Amino acid sequence: MRRYIGPALTISTLLLAVNVSAATKHYRLAWDGDASSSAVIGFSPDGNSSNPYVSYGYSTNESSWNSAFVSNSETFDSGITSHFVRLQNLNADSPVYFRVCDQNGCGERFWFRTAPAENAPFVIIAGGDTRTGHTTRRQGNTLLAKIRPLAVMHGGDFTNANSASEMREFLDDWELTYSSDTIDGYSYKRIYPLIPTHGNHEDDNYSTICEVFGVDYNGDGNCSPSDTYGAVQVSPLLRIYTLNSQFQNSGWSSYASAMNNWLSSDLSSYGSTASWRLAQYHKPMFPHYSGKSDNPTLFNWWAQSFYDYAMNLVVESDTHLTKMTEAVIPSGNNFSTTNNGGTVYVGEGSWGAPARSANNAKTWTIDMASIQQFKVIQVSESGLVVRTAQFDNTAETLTREARAADPLILPDNVNWWSANRLGESMNLIANNAGRSVIQESSDSNGSFSLPISDDVFISSRYASSNFNHDSEGLLADGSDHTYGTLYTLIKFDLGSLSGCSSISSATLQLNVTNRSGSTFGIYQAANNWSEENATWNSVGGSSVRGNLAESFVPFYKGLESIDLLSSGLLNSWLSGINTGLVIAARNGINGVDFTSKESGMSPALKVEATCNNFALKAKPAASTYQGLIPQRVTGDMRPDKLLPTLPGISQLRGHQVEVPIKLIEESAKLDQSQRIAAHL
Repeated sequence: MRRYIGPALTISTLLLAVNVSAATKHYRLAWDGDASSSAVIGFSPDGNSSNPYVSYGYSTNESSWNSAFVSNSETFDSGITSHFVRLQNLNADSPVYFRVCDQNGCGERFWFRTAPAENAPFVIIAGGDTRTGHTTRRQGNTLLAKIRPLAVMHGGDFTNANSASEMREFLDDWELTYSSDTIDGYSYKRIYPLIPTHGNHEDDNYSTICEVFGVDYNGDGNCSPSDTYGAVQVSPLLRIYTLNSQFQNSGWSSYASAMNNWLSSDLSSYGSTASWRLAQYHKPMFPHYSGKSDNPTLFNWWAQSFYDYAMNLVVESDTHLTKMTEAVIPSGNNFSTTNNGGTVYVGEGSWGAPARSANNAKTWTIDMASIQQFKVIQVSESGLVVRTAQFDNTAETLTREARAADPLILPDNVNWWSANRLGESMNLIANNAGRSVIQESSDSNGSFSLPISDDVFISSRYASSNFNHDSEGLLADGSDHTYGTLYTLIKFDLGSLSGCSSISSATLQLNVTNRSGSTFGIYQAANNWSEENATWNSVGGSSVRGNLAESFVPFYKGLESIDLLSSGLLNSWLSGINTGLVIAARNGINGVDFTSKESGMSPALKVEATCNNFALKAKPAASTYQGLIPQRVTGDMRPDKLLPTLPGISQLRGHQVEVPIKLIEESAKLDQSQRIAAHL
């Protein structure tokens, strides 16, 4: 129930003695309107706290501060009382220092920064699904404090049961997002504005984000499902749209209609007031995990409007994995890739909630992975730079001074996920209509995916036929009832490795669409070939299999990762002719299917290296700010040989088995009697 305490006042005399503390806790901050001039401070009683208020100002001189009283109070799940103070008419692009006070005195010192009113750049974080996995949730929260973003987008599913006890745990853990600062001799904590989303685990109470975070999008002073969608004008650079995907559930059609009518109207009237438009909601239109159903209702609601009104980036959650897509355009009941500007979709959650298998790539998927992560987005006039931060303890901590000197700087040693083809960062620029275009670059600061140049399968039974662009993708089988023996041929462009002095990791990534319990070999191709004219006969039949580099069992659908570093394969490519790879069955009775670069997510060769040819790309080229990744990696010329041959590590979904494999000379002739199999 909402309880009004009184209007905001300006009463500096209400400051109390500093040797006592207010009986309050669980401080949080939210944005639900103009982020350059307003914010909502939330907190809960911690004992007997009467008539609490917020004292705030623009310097650490508390004698100059103003005071604002609680505008409303809410009770969540009959167990958490929250007071909210709405600050209005704040100075743009300014630090706001505050303390929560009551009859006992004033509590800890906090500060936040309002959004800029000009086109100044900044960093935001976007993620979701903090409902379980408290260890990794806390790792993500701690990493957030190290990065020091301007604000945080949360995609929903804050807790598992949406109970008071679990929400208290969430708010306890949220304190790890505070950054500790010493300012003018005082200890302050920087608190970051949250833009929350309603998830399916909040479905028992559609007023959750209002009752817990004070969000009041419709400004009516009451908590209702209408507060689960709205827009935040961050600055002239960015407008963020928060939507409620759960309105597709039965019984919410009137709210869905109101939301979608509002969205079209707002995009039409205000979408162009910002250079960039971002959207967040919980359920993905097309989940990248096979255990989750597609949401065609959401596609029908939003996809066309997103394209028509140039929504640049959409952050989805719920599925507990990461993905990056091409710029896409609605086509029938699905998306198709466009090179002329569209919408990019990323996600899908896993900020603590256990990562699910990334096993349902689309034809427009760039890459996906089962990891704990959130997105780190650099926003500037010239572009959006999107990275995926994996949760661990390796990142350095940015100082307040470093963030003040460079609003786009990112900490050293963040464990960035490297996406197929793009590397550590996705760079988005806008076309003339404001839609997103992915700007690709060969630089990824030493961690990158080699571009695939050719992929095709060949068939012994159709020995003169070329199967490039085949709708089945890539096939490998010992004895398929239709095709006979099947080999997959893959080749990568090694140009990005020029100037590299050492390679510390080389992993082949395949997207398995038809799994198998058979063992398959990855061979160095003995003969050169190209995808346009490769046939069984033209490559020399079974003699195209050269040295065996590694073996694997594609037992699961989704991403299969195979370590190729210990094989010495890249060394042989760099020392001579790049003939590519052959994937062929070694034993067993079942074949395997992969997506090709034409049929879905392409095979990828992910490499980590020390190279001297990387230009800094942590920020759009037009930015004048320095120090995003402050060091440029240098190195000597590549030696004739790479790292010594080491025992290989074959991975089977998290279980590592040491397999001592070097390049093995094998007969090019297959023993067909041991590998009669049906291609399934």
